[in-house]
Amino acid sequence: MAARKTKPTIDLNMYVDVFSNFDGVLNYTCPKTKESFIFHEIEASDSMTVAQLKTMLAQKPRFFKDSWLTIKDEEVYNYLRLEKFGSKVLNKSDFEELFREKAEKIEEILMNLENETSRQHAFAYAQDEYVNGRLRDHFVIKAIEKGLGKQLDPNS
Repeated sequence: MAARKTKPTIDLNMYVDVFSNFDGVLNYTCPKTKESFIFHEIEASDSMTVAQLKTMLAQKPRFFKDSWLTIKDEEVYNYLRLEKFGSKVLNKSDFEELFREKAEKIEEILMNLENETSRQHAFAYAQDEYVNGRLRDHFVIKAIEKGLGKQLDPNS
């Protein structure tokens, strides 16, 4: 008989940094503590206790299911078992790094992104770079468009 996997113990009053992946204003009020958390933009952060995160996960799982919030503390991430919601959301710095790769690799990675939020962020970042003239490599532009299935030029 296999040994039963035990859930690690963690201090529920420990504060953890939480980051927004939501493109817009994201608001959450903890029903137990009545404390409000407002994230005004992508990558905005705040600190929440593990207990507040557990409550959020139980009552509003969409915050994690749709990857609106990210917890970078691996111990807490594992404690809350957030891996069940799928892959990590990529952010601006991930895309800065990705878009320096060869076109074939960019296309492959973008085509295989499982997380819809990451796909939306990739498009928004790439389109902003394109519109503002910072993304000029024709092969990279075509790889991004093919990988995401959308045109970067807002006028086309």
